[in-house]
Amino acid sequence: MKNVFVLSAIALACGGAMAQSSVTLSGIVDVNVQRFDSGSVGKATMVGNGGLSTSRLVFRGTEDLGGGLYAGFWLEGSINPDTGEGRNSNLNNQPSGAVAGTAGTVGFKFDRQSYVSLGTKSLGELRMGHDFIPTHWNSIYFDPFNANGVARAGNLTFAGVTTAPLPSAITASNSVSYWLPANLGGVYGLVMVAAGENSSNAANAHDGNLAGFRLGYAAGPFDVAVAMTRTRNTASATIGDYTHANVGGTYNAGFAKFFALYNTVKVKLSTGDLRKDTMEVGAHIPVGPAGRIRLSYAVLDDRSAAALTNANGSARSSNDVRQWGIGYVHDLSKRTALYGTYASMSNRGQAAYALSGGRAPLPGEKTTGLEVGIRHSF
Repeated sequence: MKNVFVLSAIALACGGAMAQSSVTLSGIVDVNVQRFDSGSVGKATMVGNGGLSTSRLVFRGTEDLGGGLYAGFWLEGSINPDTGEGRNSNLNNQPSGAVAGTAGTVGFKFDRQSYVSLGTKSLGELRMGHDFIPTHWNSIYFDPFNANGVARAGNLTFAGVTTAPLPSAITASNSVSYWLPANLGGVYGLVMVAAGENSSNAANAHDGNLAGFRLGYAAGPFDVAVAMTRTRNTASATIGDYTHANVGGTYNAGFAKFFALYNTVKVKLSTGDLRKDTMEVGAHIPVGPAGRIRLSYAVLDDRSAAALTNANGSARSSNDVRQWGIGYVHDLSKRTALYGTYASMSNRGQAAYALSGGRAPLPGEKTTGLEVGIRHSF
């Protein structure tokens, strides 16, 4: 009789497990060889990753709760397959929340997305956890290089803002977001808030608190969206309230898909407002059934306050940049692709921006980068 009860319990447990939706494991491994020329700093040959797509490991699943209601989870972490490392995350959307580790010892973290969700197809979805901020979705979809590699728009958008890190430039921890349902005739979007989790009586009570939105419309060959996020920070000479707004779009003309993306980044420092505007245009041009050429041209216009100066006393607003990139992707299958990208960046004034993965040149110098790699998804 005892065995009967044990077998019955096992059967009930297995039946419950079978009733739930399946959990899936997927990911991307993207590794490349890079060659950089950073002017007076010198040249370097490296093995890098993420030139076409960010290398990652993803666990996700959903459960049908009945009546149209579902629950789900998403756990996604970046990996550096050239070194075997994971990537760092942040605990509270502030410099104090950096999760660091000695080089070569960083364990795997779900630094990209880690959230639980509840929703319906007709009412939308609620997510809680760590997720991409609204403006980053525009950076992914409206950059011809999908926010990856030596020619990505993010070389200009986020880099060189201040000497202090901006932890909420791409993702936010402690976030709650609501996503519109997919049945609104092409309209899509989300709103997000995130907590810095400081005590209410602390001097920096609002630091790390984030709020933002994204609203878009996609129909036929058109897709356009606007987004904005703001993260609170107590003003100092290196950090302050951080606002990022962008608008972008794509148009698929058949013979080519065209991209446009405009970003404004502003940090309210105690010494004056730091502001950078970047604009990028580009295209994907199909080559046969399995290839495509990728093109982009981006400019950075620094519009910081006159009070903000470089180390040599010149105005920071003279630190402008021009960047162009060209690449080719050839799909060997639905899961495997070969790619190559070349990018050139010209710094002006005292600007010393660098291509992704490369070393920063001296102020005002030009830098170039070439990467050739393989991307495999599973």
